[in-house]
Amino acid sequence: MSRINRPRIEPGDEIAAADLNARFDDYSQPGALDVANHGLGAIDLPQIQAQKLITLDSKADTIGTGVWDHTSPQNIAASGASPPTLTELGGAGNGRLALGAGYTLNPGDLLRVYWNLGAEPNVTGRPYAAPGLGTLAIDNGSGGATDLNDCFACWVAHLQWDTTSALLTNFAAVPGQSDFTPGFSSVQSLAGSSLIPAYLEYSPEGHAADGLMSSAPTQKALRWMGTQGSWFTARGPTSGVVTVYGLRIVVSGIYHAAFTGSDNRLELFTALAGSCTLDLSQGRLTALHQRLA
Repeated sequence: MSRINRPRIEPGDEIAAADLNARFDDYSQPGALDVANHGLGAIDLPQIQAQKLITLDSKADTIGTGVWDHTSPQNIAASGASPPTLTELGGAGNGRLALGAGYTLNPGDLLRVYWNLGAEPNVTGRPYAAPGLGTLAIDNGSGGATDLNDCFACWVAHLQWDTTSALLTNFAAVPGQSDFTPGFSSVQSLAGSSLIPAYLEYSPEGHAADGLMSSAPTQKALRWMGTQGSWFTARGPTSGVVTVYGLRIVVSGIYHAAFTGSDNRLELFTALAGSCTLDLSQGRLTALHQRLA
């Protein structure tokens, strides 16, 4: 077994191409990515205060069904009813990161999760029939008003985990993340979320002339966009032990930013008009099990 014994990068050290290449050569050795070899020369250490992080295991997998060039993407429809429908990215089994026997998180352990995917919103007409959210009434100069959307509508992709068994039949929202069961989520409960813009319209006049907008708004087609997200949990002394058997991304919408008087949150649109769908393409889901020494 090879062992990496390269000095760590210290504050003020010059980081040159030769040094970086040497470090990555270290990690390309057969059997190098194990617990014994994540010591002073670990690639991740310069990012962590006090340089005391050990990587116990890591795993990544492709998620989603549509390939990188967006051929045959997954298409999902807006819920239009509360609670929203949560759709697994890629469909059952195609968007999951299975962790086998599981990552057992003890006090002092961290789980870091990263994901990315491609998304393209498809809206024909406006995304609501009775706009209770997102309406901006602009004086049209003729005694009436032009309804302009504020463009805060979005889809949400959020992270779930299964801490029950390797069968992966009991997914739930990760800590700090709402499952949107009431049809809304507080902004304070979106720790594992990625937001995807759903709708964009603008005044064809380019601006409101003297506070007036006489023309109807123009909808702008939204194209493919990259969506990324990250989440972590740190197990404190009183957190207890939990074993994570799998992770997945679920998508739902359409939501809109709202304020209830005491809480900033995302509200589900339940009065939809036209056709509101979202295309999803392939991405990656990565998990790192680490320990603070």
